Amino acid sequence: MATWRVIAATDLDDYNVAALMTALRTKGLRDGQADPFAAVMHDRANYVRNRIASRILISETPYAVPPELVSQTCYLIVEAMSTRLSIALELTEDQRTAISRAYKDLDIAGTDRLPISAADDADVPDVQQPGRIVVVTSNTQHWTREKMEGL
Repeated sequence: MATWRVIAATDLDDYNVAALMTALRTKGLRDGQADPFAAVMHDRANYVRNRIASRILISETPYAVPPELVSQTCYLIVEAMSTRLSIALELTEDQRTAISRAYKDLDIAGTDRLPISAADDADVPDVQQPGRIVVVTSNTQHWTREKMEGL
């Protein structure tokens, strides 16, 4: 079990230069528009959580992602924020490769090939979750009055 993390704006600085992150959060905003980081982070974190929700119970903490998928989530946030400034700002080849790798990792995360830590505060549902369905066939013989007549 592990503590899942909610991505903070400062976490993105670990994956890109701070000047780029400042530009993505402050440039091209209309008057009164807030920093887009929170909305983009919520969207991308929910995307990651939905990709793995079929195989593991997710954290009750909104927007928290498992520690194994923090870097992937950060790259997806950078990708989404960079589209705002795509005319003035072009991602480097290394950044595009990292973003592509993040999507591939999420494909793997949806399977059992990538271990993901269970959340300390897993959202345990009140009702049984749909799971593997087992079809049971019956060899029931249908007896009729006519078939039973001679017994």
